[in-house]
Amino acid sequence: MYNRVILAEKPAMGTDIAQALELKSKGRHYHTLTNGDVVTWAIGHVIQLKEPDSYPEYKEWKLENLPFIPDPVLTEVDPDKKDQVSAIRELVSKAKCVVIATDAGREGEHIARLVLQECKYPVNESGRAFRLWLSDLTPETIQKAYANMKDARQYENLAASAQVRANADFWMGITATRFFSVMVHDIARERVTLSAGRVQTPTLRIVYDREMAIQNFVAQPFYVLVSDFQTSSGNYPGQWFKLNEEGKTVYRFDTKDKADEIRKKVQGQQGSVLQYTEKSVKRYAPQLLHEGSIKTEARKQLGFSLQKTKKVLQAVYDKKYCTYPRTDSRHMSENAADELLEKLTKLKETSKYQQYFPNILESIKGKTRFVDNKKVTEHHAIVPTDRNPEHYKDGEDKKLTTDEEKLYELILRHTLAAFHPEGVDKETEVITSVVGESFYSKAVMVVSEGWRKILKPQQDSDESSEDESKADQMGNVQKIPQLQEGQAATAANIDTHTGKTSKPKRMYDSDLQEAMEHAGRHVDAETTDEEVKQFLKSGIGTPATRSDIIETLKRQKYIEIEKNLVYLTDKGKHFMELIYEHPLASIELTGEFEKKLNEVAEGQRSATALLEEFKAFAHDILSMKGKLQVQIEAMQKDNIKLSLFSNIEEVGTCPICGKPVIEGSKGYGCSAWKEGCKFTIWKEHRNVKLREKQVRDLLEGKEILVKDILPSQDGKKPYDVYLKLKDGKLESRFPTIEDNSLGDCPVCGKPVVEKDKNFGCSGFKDGCKFAIWKEFRKVELPRKAIKPLLAGKEVLLQNIQPSETGKKAYDVYIFLKDGHLQTRFPIADDNSVGACPLCSKPVVESDSYYGCSAWRQSGCRFKLSKEFLGVIITPAQFKKLMKNGKTDKLIGFKSSKGLFDTALGYDQNLNRYSFMK
Repeated sequence: MYNRVILAEKPAMGTDIAQALELKSKGRHYHTLTNGDVVTWAIGHVIQLKEPDSYPEYKEWKLENLPFIPDPVLTEVDPDKKDQVSAIRELVSKAKCVVIATDAGREGEHIARLVLQECKYPVNESGRAFRLWLSDLTPETIQKAYANMKDARQYENLAASAQVRANADFWMGITATRFFSVMVHDIARERVTLSAGRVQTPTLRIVYDREMAIQNFVAQPFYVLVSDFQTSSGNYPGQWFKLNEEGKTVYRFDTKDKADEIRKKVQGQQGSVLQYTEKSVKRYAPQLLHEGSIKTEARKQLGFSLQKTKKVLQAVYDKKYCTYPRTDSRHMSENAADELLEKLTKLKETSKYQQYFPNILESIKGKTRFVDNKKVTEHHAIVPTDRNPEHYKDGEDKKLTTDEEKLYELILRHTLAAFHPEGVDKETEVITSVVGESFYSKAVMVVSEGWRKILKPQQDSDESSEDESKADQMGNVQKIPQLQEGQAATAANIDTHTGKTSKPKRMYDSDLQEAMEHAGRHVDAETTDEEVKQFLKSGIGTPATRSDIIETLKRQKYIEIEKNLVYLTDKGKHFMELIYEHPLASIELTGEFEKKLNEVAEGQRSATALLEEFKAFAHDILSMKGKLQVQIEAMQKDNIKLSLFSNIEEVGTCPICGKPVIEGSKGYGCSAWKEGCKFTIWKEHRNVKLREKQVRDLLEGKEILVKDILPSQDGKKPYDVYLKLKDGKLESRFPTIEDNSLGDCPVCGKPVVEKDKNFGCSGFKDGCKFAIWKEFRKVELPRKAIKPLLAGKEVLLQNIQPSETGKKAYDVYIFLKDGHLQTRFPIADDNSVGACPLCSKPVVESDSYYGCSAWRQSGCRFKLSKEFLGVIITPAQFKKLMKNGKTDKLIGFKSSKGLFDTALGYDQNLNRYSFMK
């Protein structure tokens, strides 16, 4: 008989718990503690729902078999994990009590209850089960939580909520998926699975709404006026604005005529300073990280995708360097804040990231931005533990990989920012009035960096103040002189700036997860119930499931994610058009469901009653049958593509029957094959794979070259052939001299072709001796260099090794003259990255700077470093500076005021870089 059997969620977690509680011996299915207790583990979801087809009455996909609401919902042991479940069953049968130590949350509770239910263990009996609630897996946390366990019966409501959620999602997902799929098959004759679900379908709706906003966007021009004001104290710029009837600030004109009218009215007129204010403004560090925000920051700062961040973050947690990752809270409790201070104090002693720690670590209790008992949910924010990665650099199981180290550093910096003082800025704002028109100016000067020494401010934070939003619109200036209200100011010069409205940005995968987290922003504020709106502040889905939902949409081919950007597919578009008004796609309804599930977890609502509600909703899913039929028929009629829901991409048009050609597993064939058309282009021709572009070219009537075909006889060289479609069949021919020509011979005009050792004239049999040898001064001439040479152009050869030892490698230009290769050394014009803004001579690049090539002859002083405030100015950006007057916006400039982004210009008077808007 065992005193206690501790049930963890995964093997690694079980080992961590066993080691913290004095491990005696390790086993395959469980570990033994020195006091005789044992630690065992599930392997994630060892108990799974039985497949829908295992219910005889629901096996066939028919409308008459819907809704799908089996009750009870049957479960089974995952066949691959039977041994572990058998071991758990034997252990708990001999246990006085069981300790549930799965992940602290709704899903962790559900996993444990399913396992114990399978083992027929009496969880509800007094004294038979306890709950170990862990925020991280460090030994200290485990030991402290183990000493303060609660009776598992206190978590009955949480377990009931998890069970209701599992049943409801199963019923609703299968009912909706089969209903939509069968309807489309019966009406449109498309055999396709249209997956739907309580959370995934509203999430798809968010993607659809953004995609439609992008596609339907029409850019509108606008005009702004910026005046240069002259005063006795100095000059400053200001931007025109006014307040409309609704009290909103307007700073743009819709037409140039309106802008010009105001410009002419104000130009040269004297006005006065209507308002001048200076104030000190505190800049607060961003809140602590939760699962959603860390994925956003990892994408922005590290370029990680959602799935990569999820995987790396889990590894950092498993190695005990951070607290529980699947949290939706950005706060800590006061107790947790005390523990964090202790851990950071210990970590500071040996951390290699000393530069991020403040000189004195003080408690952040009292700072409600970070510590608030009322705002902590099941888990507090993600913060570091006291484990130092430097101590485990030689331990393979605890050593951080490069990506894990990057994410760990990100977590550490965000946490430590809360312990630094607030940043302080001096803001100066001016409103200038001229002949009844108002102009706004604002300057910001950093007084104290505070936390910004270690963390770049989040420019796109949703927590920016109205003043900051206004500054973003109106634009900041670098400096405003000391002014007085009533002081005269003359509008010396007014410029009209033209712009266009920008289309909505395409979402990154982390943006989509953030949209799920803040789903309340996507509902109608006037029609949505206030309680539901409040609950939707917590979003749809859970921190643990949101990235999985996005992966499901991707797997179902509703969306595509390329370079972390989310694109809606044709399948996703047509499916959402079909069900856009269906209750299952409603974000509000999902919010209502989540609210009710939470009420079950808090004991405010009956689990049985809510299950009946979900059953009723499964019936309601079918109520739109008639409307869907009309919609599908209309979509079919209007659709010009091959399929509504299959994402079938047409490669071209069949040359035999005119129907679309589509890609199959072994070839590209006519989509009308059922009607008897047998046109096919196989993916391999003579064992050489054809690229899709080559197939498209063939279908457009073009001839393609297939290279390096291996001959059937040994000892023969690979050969090339040209392919072309004729009467629906491939015809081939060998390349001619004209096909292989690199250009015309400059001596006799015949084609020049490639040979073994040179590129020579094909008229050599007629006596022409023109040839360009493949090696020039021990440098191999590439084939691509020959065409421009034959066309009369110059070609640059780089890094030619000199014949004399001790000499530097050099570059030369080669060109043809009278049928012979000639050379010349590069001059300043060849290497120019633009015209010097001081003397118009070529600017050239050196190892560390860009400078005027005429500095020796004329003494021109133009010279700018290739690195400025920690940012490398590439030749491409410098060329833009010389041509357009400014670079693109460059990222990550470093100064004593912190990190910032800006475009660079050139200040001719000071002969240095300048900052541009």
